[in-house]
Amino acid sequence: MDKEKLWGGLNQPNLKPQEADFTIVGLPFDEASSYRKGSALGPQKLRDISYHIPPSTEEGQPISGISLVDLGDWLPKGLSQENYFEQVEEKAAMLFGKTFPIFIGGDHSVTIPVLRAMNRAFTEPVGIVHLDAHLDLCNILDGNSLSHGCTHRRGLELDSFSLENTYFVGIRSCETQELEFIKDKDANIYTSRTLFETGAKVIAEEIVRKLSGLNKIYLTLDIDILDPAFAPGTGTPKSGGISSRELLELLRVFSKLPLVGMDLVEMSPPLDCSDITAFAAQRAITEMLGHLSKKF
Repeated sequence: MDKEKLWGGLNQPNLKPQEADFTIVGLPFDEASSYRKGSALGPQKLRDISYHIPPSTEEGQPISGISLVDLGDWLPKGLSQENYFEQVEEKAAMLFGKTFPIFIGGDHSVTIPVLRAMNRAFTEPVGIVHLDAHLDLCNILDGNSLSHGCTHRRGLELDSFSLENTYFVGIRSCETQELEFIKDKDANIYTSRTLFETGAKVIAEEIVRKLSGLNKIYLTLDIDILDPAFAPGTGTPKSGGISSRELLELLRVFSKLPLVGMDLVEMSPPLDCSDITAFAAQRAITEMLGHLSKKF
């Protein structure tokens, strides 16, 4: 594998994270999936595809003038989930504020140690833009408090995050315990139907305005925000999702936020059809690199 050809030739493998504008890390863990696994193979699949994707946006703008390094995968190595997450938290905390980290999962539970890392790295509130078919607000799912369905419930236990500063976008599936948790709370939930009726760009611009008081925002992208027609390769697909076109419009607007990092999770190559999901995920990352490169 010629590492310099990764990510459309943008990868500079000899750079240290603190020397790079962007740092990509694979988190190949899917043991907290409540249904179908396979997302542990997501990071490598996206790297393989990245060899064949030119470093330019959909509108033909070259992605240039940035430095990027892919650190490879942080592997579980037979560790328990708790011990693996402790290691991820430790390493991720060293990235925030020094580079723009892009974490690739893996199931959505891998965002838990990333949130904990931000809680260590930053002293001010951090907003969350959560693009997903699911709320991920369960306290315990299938006996696991670190399930991929518990991501933001664990995040809300940390000082940096609050329900007020968390925006859930593309939602179309809620567990009973999640509905009980948000009952009588002012949760910022934008369902897939809301996006359909109002328009993805309009909703995204509204969220950007509402988050204008914060200096740090994290974006977490679960590929199952997309309708299964556009992303069949995911563990818990839900019909009635948004299109890949709508996702790109959301990302275009959200890239204007003061983002400190992002992740892309739940892309499962074994469940994919003709790499449809993988190419959609790769497009999302490429477009975000293009939009964010203007800030460097």
